[in-house]
Amino acid sequence: MKKNSENKVIFICWLAYTAAYVGRLNFSASIVGIIADLGATKAQAGLVSSCFFFAYGAGQLVNGILSKRYNTKIMVFISLACSAVLNILMPLFGDISAMKYIWLLNGAFQSILWSSLIKTISGFVSDKKLPGAILAMSTTVAAGTFAAYGISALSIKLGFWQASFYSAAVILIVSSALWLVLYENPSVIKSEIQATKKEAKSKIAKPVLAALITTALAGVAGSFIKDGINTWVPSILLEEFDFTPSISIMLTLLLPLVSTLGAAVVKKIHEKMFSHSAMNMIFFSFSAALCFGILLSLKIHSVVAIMACFILVACLMSMINNVITSMFALDYRNVLDAGFAAGLLNTFCYIGSTVTSYTLGAVSQTKGWNAVFILMLTVSIAAIAVCAVGLTAEKSKKHEHGKERNDVQI
Repeated sequence: MKKNSENKVIFICWLAYTAAYVGRLNFSASIVGIIADLGATKAQAGLVSSCFFFAYGAGQLVNGILSKRYNTKIMVFISLACSAVLNILMPLFGDISAMKYIWLLNGAFQSILWSSLIKTISGFVSDKKLPGAILAMSTTVAAGTFAAYGISALSIKLGFWQASFYSAAVILIVSSALWLVLYENPSVIKSEIQATKKEAKSKIAKPVLAALITTALAGVAGSFIKDGINTWVPSILLEEFDFTPSISIMLTLLLPLVSTLGAAVVKKIHEKMFSHSAMNMIFFSFSAALCFGILLSLKIHSVVAIMACFILVACLMSMINNVITSMFALDYRNVLDAGFAAGLLNTFCYIGSTVTSYTLGAVSQTKGWNAVFILMLTVSIAAIAVCAVGLTAEKSKKHEHGKERNDVQI
């Protein structure tokens, strides 16, 4: 397969998923303005995000299974185009009760994307280019988050939060058009993968299953923390430190900006440490320590300290998300269908996302922000325990299958 064709595949997959993030996180990014304008409670606003996460997570499982039968070119276009229409509808209704149903549909249509894009990369990108593809896809979260929060901050500053949804619609429409124009069926290298899959599957099915289960559970915890931070940091800055809504969102932009660096860091770590459980256990350990830092920062009322903690937690969660949703599926593509693995793991990630938006909004409203970060600390500790179990299983299986690493490492 030609190098330019591979680069084109990576680019259009990156663009599609970055655009999708702009068209899903704009609600969370605009939440302080929407609450103020519509007179909604934090729990009601959090429920809108939870509806998206529920539909997206459930859809991930279905689409992960069906992705191998999809016409990828058409399905990705439909996903992006329908998400654009739903983004236009959000401000037109302007009612928090109606918004949750629109955002539910947005989650359902966007759930088509990840498994389809990972399937495309897995089938059409060579082993040599795969590390670069993983790095590129890992930046979509940070790039999309940065764009969503930047547009929302400007929109709220201008007193027109609705513009964040109209802007997202334009980005989604442009990306869907570019996808149709640039997508082509390159020379398929899938046969090389299929040739080794049957041989590898019999040797390492059990260790892969153990790794899949523990990685999925870690995904629940990671997304609970990641989306909890992304959704509620503007509200914390607004309520605890008396910043304006636009400034609160602008400060939140620091989270995805630094998280972009995390993608390069986790790639370097992965070159030295293959174990996904080991990497995640280290990241969750730092996350637990930073939750203590956030609680202390709230007590001493230091915005500098709390922002430093928020930025580092967001970076760690971005790294964990990269390990779970990109690295695992592509590292094990010789023994698992990459689209199915990506869809399944994303389903578990969005279980955490579904729970966090409403739960943390309700907890903060009734018990305050201290209770929120005590809960996040507890989730981090539970995740460390899950990763420790996964690491133990990996070591046990490595002892039984001495060549296992060489079979699966890209």
